[in-house]
Amino acid sequence: MNPDSTRKEGQVDDELRGQLADYTAFNPDRVIPQLKQTLEDYKQGLSSMISNGNATTMDLLVAETQWADTLEKAWSPAAHLNSVIDSDRMRAVFNEAIEMLTRHSNWRQQNQGLFRIELEIRDFELAGVGLPDDKQAEYRKITMQISKLRSKFSANVLDATQAWTCHFDDASALDGLPERELRMLAGLASEEFKDEEAGWLVNLCHPSFQAIMTHATDRGLREHVYYANATRASETGPDAKRWDNSGVIAEILDLRHSLAKILGFDNYVEFALSSRMAESPRKVLQFLETIGEIAVPQARLQLQELEAFAGDQGAELPLRAWDVAFWSERFRQQELQLSEEELKPYFSLDRMMAAVQYTVGKLFSITLQLDPEITVWHKDVRFYWVCDSHQKVTAGIYLDLFSRRNKRGGAWMDVSQSRRLTPQGTQLPVAFLTCNFSPPAGNQPCLLTHSDVETLFHEFGHCLHHLLTRIDWPQINGIHGIEWDAVELPSQLMENWCWEDDLLNRFVRHYKTDEPIPALLLERLHRSRHFHKALFLVRQLEYAMLDLRIHLEYDAQSPRDPLEVIDEVREQFAVVQVPGWNRFLNSFGHIFGGGYAAGYYSYLWAEQLAADAWQRFAEEGAFNHRTGSALEREILSVGASRPAIASFEAFRGRLPQIGPLLESYGLVGRK
Repeated sequence: MNPDSTRKEGQVDDELRGQLADYTAFNPDRVIPQLKQTLEDYKQGLSSMISNGNATTMDLLVAETQWADTLEKAWSPAAHLNSVIDSDRMRAVFNEAIEMLTRHSNWRQQNQGLFRIELEIRDFELAGVGLPDDKQAEYRKITMQISKLRSKFSANVLDATQAWTCHFDDASALDGLPERELRMLAGLASEEFKDEEAGWLVNLCHPSFQAIMTHATDRGLREHVYYANATRASETGPDAKRWDNSGVIAEILDLRHSLAKILGFDNYVEFALSSRMAESPRKVLQFLETIGEIAVPQARLQLQELEAFAGDQGAELPLRAWDVAFWSERFRQQELQLSEEELKPYFSLDRMMAAVQYTVGKLFSITLQLDPEITVWHKDVRFYWVCDSHQKVTAGIYLDLFSRRNKRGGAWMDVSQSRRLTPQGTQLPVAFLTCNFSPPAGNQPCLLTHSDVETLFHEFGHCLHHLLTRIDWPQINGIHGIEWDAVELPSQLMENWCWEDDLLNRFVRHYKTDEPIPALLLERLHRSRHFHKALFLVRQLEYAMLDLRIHLEYDAQSPRDPLEVIDEVREQFAVVQVPGWNRFLNSFGHIFGGGYAAGYYSYLWAEQLAADAWQRFAEEGAFNHRTGSALEREILSVGASRPAIASFEAFRGRLPQIGPLLESYGLVGRK
């Protein structure tokens, strides 16, 4: 009997809890021995089946899925903790484990016997299964080197980020910062110096950096903090050469090019696009340039407008990179009579989590059930079970939402465990949702900017892709196997609900008085949606084109300095002056530490899909359950069991169009 069929509605029992890792028992010293044994058993078990010769493709697929799941459970807790509670010991374990896992991946993907698993034929081919032995050995060597360098890149960025601080004994030096932001910086100082009266500490974590860039009236302070941030992990700046990623970048680019050549591609972009929706470099270039033709002129006009305003206020012109956020906030306050600080008291984290639950409840008939008995890695982490319309538990999610020391910056979703069938029943999908919001300070709860709210909904969209899957094969369920330029579709689509009046009127209330957000303030928030969006868009175009070009145009015989390419890309897309000492590439984790190499364009590509998909909700009702069910049925639940374009067409009834994307940025142009 399937145990799932005997579980009562809403029941959370020891069997369910037993599927999850026990973080109180986690010991980094056990990771490597356990991983070694798991990988050896994995290899021996499959090798034995292959050499026997009697195993069918289905036999191999089932066995391989079971071993891969065992490996995921052995490695996932350690990989996650390395990102959220970094330490020297965790880092050493992580780096040693990555080498082991890379060797294992190379063995698996170049194994002729496992090539029979039809669901992964494409990935096997891209991993060199058909190469001669000497080329396979070279492929393995290169992938191992890239893996080590990616880890080194990320570690350098984290170390450089955490090394820089600026301490203040006198709050007058922080003139312009609202009281809430000052309390946040006081909290950082208290935590750093273990003293409640330690003053104020500015560091390079996102909440702190953003507070200075947006509010500090001292232009010199803004430039000082910007300089520290923009020169992280480089040959210049406050910690010049200490954690310099310049050489790491050069090595990674060279190795990626070599990898592509071994596999028969002219460059790394062609290799990367061979498994994506975009298919060819030409399509991506045309896509970016089409948007740029419309966005860049609009961005220039928006900057001129901003500079005219700043000049009237006595600002030194032209505005520099450390001036834009500061004057944009003031211009927004004048033009829209709206400030983030005015909005924050209405956007407490607790209420925004309730808004998330309301949204997914309306669309997909699911609810979240807090379970305080689940062990976690930090006191601020919460675990929720996901229940369907019959209150049956179908998935789980860990929420780790506050910024803290030794935690990687940014926001992301990751997989804790995947859905699959086992002899005991269905193993539930479980996700990690990680953000870096400002933690509660004193009697004040966590208060979010509206941009933070969008981030929360965005990452929850990624989680839904994993949690709502109905495919029982981990290779193709959830986010696994999705074309990289389509994987952001659910997350970017979810951001739209942050702007819906039904949701805002229900959940946006003052954290002290419980008063709803005033209608006038809500109107101003809506007007802000397209405020200077072209300036944001051209930055995304700049990053995407830079990523594409440094991989597409790489010449192994005479490699160009990436800084030269950056200058050319900025000539095409940038409208704000960027100083020559800016080294943002040295901390560009998406493409040198993460999985977006030759794929940063994916954010805009998927945003096109999301904007088009949202039009159906706009036409049929934002909280229309029937439309939500169609989204779940045609996109969220099917994973990579069919091409992403087929899933989009099934939901939308046609191919995607660029018009909705341009409209979402308030741009009028070629459709």
